[in-house]
Amino acid sequence: KLSTGDRFPEVQLNLAGGGCIQLPLDLKSPFTILLFSEAFGDPIDRLLAGYEERRDAFSEKGATIIAAVADDEQNSLKVAEPLGFAVAYGIKREHAELLGSWWDDQMNFIQPSEFILSKNGEVVASAYSNSPVGRMDPSETLAI
Repeated sequence: KLSTGDRFPEVQLNLAGGGCIQLPLDLKSPFTILLFSEAFGDPIDRLLAGYEERRDAFSEKGATIIAAVADDEQNSLKVAEPLGFAVAYGIKREHAELLGSWWDDQMNFIQPSEFILSKNGEVVASAYSNSPVGRMDPSETLAI
């Protein structure tokens, strides 16, 4: 598990709609909120909507938001459409292992793993869960 002060591992994420981002090398904002999760569905959709509702407030604090899921690009594009932040797709077991995340073998997806990173790639905060509960609430994250 990654803790405060740890260097975030080098990870390449494929972005819905094309392109990719190399973390932490491509970090440009003072802070980046990374939301790794299972495939899209009610809990993650509500969470992402909460971050979208507060996106301007996060931006004012110098924070960029990136969501990343185990879903495919087609489903990710549908979910990304109303969001004003990047959505990555195709998260695999290898990503989970690098991050210290739990992996659900039956469903074949990463369990919630969420991070706040500094521009230099250090972990400011991290939250891990082995189930759909225990996520970083958008309002609470904004208060950090």
